[in-house]
Amino acid sequence: MPGFFGFSWMPGWRLPRRVAALAALLLAQAMAMAQESPASPAGEPSPVEHPAASPAAVVPGPFKAGRGVLGEGQVLVDSAGTLTFEQVRSKFDAGEGRAVQPSDIMPTGGGAALWYRLALPAVAVPTPLMLTVPHPNMDSVDLYRPASGGLWQLERSGDAVPVARWPVRHLTPAFELLLQPGETRPSYLRVAHNYPLSVPWELSDPDSFHEQSKESHLLLGVYIGLVLLIAMMSTLHAASWRDSIHLFFAGYVLVVATGQLALTGLAGEFLWPGNAWWNDCAPVAMTLATAALLHLFLRQMVVDRDAPWLSRGLLLMTVLGAGILTAFLVMGNKSSFNLATPYYLGSMAVYLSVAGWYVWRRPMVGLWVLAAMVCLTVGSVFPILRTQGMLPLGTATQYGAQIGAAFEILLLVVALYLRSREKRDNQARVGALTRVDPLTGLGNHRVLLQRLDALLVRQRRDPGAGAVMRVRLGNAIDIRQNYGMEAAQSAVVQAGACVAGVASDGDTVARHRDGDFLLILQGHLTRDELTQIAQRLIARGLADSPSLPPGTMMQFRIAVAEAPFNAPDAEQLLHAMGNVLRELSGRSGTGLRFINAAAG
Repeated sequence: MPGFFGFSWMPGWRLPRRVAALAALLLAQAMAMAQESPASPAGEPSPVEHPAASPAAVVPGPFKAGRGVLGEGQVLVDSAGTLTFEQVRSKFDAGEGRAVQPSDIMPTGGGAALWYRLALPAVAVPTPLMLTVPHPNMDSVDLYRPASGGLWQLERSGDAVPVARWPVRHLTPAFELLLQPGETRPSYLRVAHNYPLSVPWELSDPDSFHEQSKESHLLLGVYIGLVLLIAMMSTLHAASWRDSIHLFFAGYVLVVATGQLALTGLAGEFLWPGNAWWNDCAPVAMTLATAALLHLFLRQMVVDRDAPWLSRGLLLMTVLGAGILTAFLVMGNKSSFNLATPYYLGSMAVYLSVAGWYVWRRPMVGLWVLAAMVCLTVGSVFPILRTQGMLPLGTATQYGAQIGAAFEILLLVVALYLRSREKRDNQARVGALTRVDPLTGLGNHRVLLQRLDALLVRQRRDPGAGAVMRVRLGNAIDIRQNYGMEAAQSAVVQAGACVAGVASDGDTVARHRDGDFLLILQGHLTRDELTQIAQRLIARGLADSPSLPPGTMMQFRIAVAEAPFNAPDAEQLLHAMGNVLRELSGRSGTGLRFINAAAG
């Protein structure tokens, strides 16, 4: 299986297979690039005629039935990949093989091949076993088994053969064995791949193999469901929040998931089982697409940050990745290998740099994006260090890239949520500025006119509906002169609260452009009811308020228009009520007057 920067994500398999399946669930994006070799011709399992040889001196080890034990035997490296089966057997008989160390990184790639002479357990009765190489996306895995008449049976698996024609259609190369009592000739395994990796083949009993296979497929099925859920929710968010970045994220997650399914072998088993070429290319191709899409996704994050140079740079990286992907598919990986590796290294630097810049511009969202990019980068480092022999085999070196990618996706989900919330809040504030008075938080003059016009239209059908009170803070100038502008503004805010306090559900409280307050009342109200509302409002203004200087009282002047208004429009009604308030301001002790809009 290709790994990021051309290295293997899974150099060894000492942990239980269940852990490997769970690691695949971690919504992985395996950033893969490798120098893929052309697929060799496919072939069916067939007997291969070779002369029988003397029994190999391989001491069979004890075998305990179960979910899998690491196989034993000897390994021989064919550096040129040209040795025939007979030549390899002769070299093993001559003692040129060495003991298998499952955790060793073997020098595959560049045309080299590995030959294993398998030390299978001795059995007293015919015993069925399963031999697996738990490493997806291997180029070629050939098994040579003794056949009757001194012949050898060849079974082929790996990306050189369509998955539909594998001996066992499975996530990874697997073979069914039937060990016979007294079996003297060893079996041989030939492995070819395009980059160094460890090859820890395993033996298990058929029941355990099939049980573990069902569990792995179940977990991968759950993974597919989670990915589809994330993609579906992102699509719905794009529609409901009118934010296209969620569509980019949905596409990015789907490509990551497809690449992960290709890397785990599930895609080859079910999505394209008859296409060996695409099964071989898909892990690298999907990983290149993932890297390019991540640049495009980050561009959508920063496109509204007034940095056109950064937006153009990320778009250029996306186009460059698409070009390398095209070269890989058309000309083969040998032609694009020298370009892809620097592209990946540069991409990692770009991801971290853009995320750091984004933290400076939008700290709350940027920190989550930066954390996601750090997880992706750090997770990719461990497998690279392992393949270079700088770290021992362990959980971090085996599954670091998958775990890092899983955290990357989760952190990006949080970042997108915070980004969308900030955007919605900003849009709500901008929208509120067009409808809300900034000082009091009540409806502004525009809202006032809309509601009055609506009430006038209603009165044409129901003449007795509604009433309007225009309220003025009569001593606003005195408060400002005596206590300053801050106290005057507090008095205006408190006056708005008093007017809102006497309103009922469905009523409208708004502020006129000259500073007066309007209370638009719904329903059918008598003069007595309107008088009681006005008196309560006056009493609220005379009460002490902690937001005002001690002993300060607000003196309200109120003009009340009863239904029907008999006014042609809202402006005429407001003008008539304003005239009444100017008259009241010149009289002491009078705070309330009913008006006739037409007469006014």
